Amino acid sequence: MRTLSAILVVTFFYQLLNAAQDKAAPAPAELVFKEGEILPGPFYAFVVHGPRKDRLRALINEKPDKTFILMFFQGLAVPEYLGKSLEELNTKIKENKIKGFPTSAMAIFVNPDIKNVVKDDEKRNEFVKAIRASIAEDKSDLIEVGVDDLEDLRNYKLDPASAVLMVRCENLKVIKMLKLDAPNSNAEGFSKALDQLLESPKGK
Repeated sequence: MRTLSAILVVTFFYQLLNAAQDKAAPAPAELVFKEGEILPGPFYAFVVHGPRKDRLRALINEKPDKTFILMFFQGLAVPEYLGKSLEELNTKIKENKIKGFPTSAMAIFVNPDIKNVVKDDEKRNEFVKAIRASIAEDKSDLIEVGVDDLEDLRNYKLDPASAVLMVRCENLKVIKMLKLDAPNSNAEGFSKALDQLLESPKGK
């Protein structure tokens, strides 16, 4: 009888422990959009440079009938490789005249320290300086760069485990999507993912 009681106590203890772990570490939120689906809607990133510089706008609010690329970067710092990578992407967009090839792109930085991109002026401006120091504005005229917060992007439900989310769209429909985790969010990983994203979808 004592042995049975001990087993029941241990079993109950492990059930409580597992329940606590499940509560402490919830599963990552599922993206509300997938390939073949429409983007969840507009958002209002603070534009760091481009025609809408220093305004709260986003590429998808302006060009819903074009083929374009969205890139969401999550983290506290600007990747070292990004300036050069955006210059190369800008050149590819400018030189490629194939029908259906992306005509523009937008990189959105989501810094978890910035809770509100409108009200957190000091934090936002500090991060904007870091971005402008890394990216030559005059060398990426077809690519807008912006800063946003998770609240404004709540409909996108960005997975915190995804350091970079890259999306290719046509008329607001997602036709290709790639995610990079932190270990692969480097110059080589980003370049390979970007090449895949720029490949013409099957049937095009």
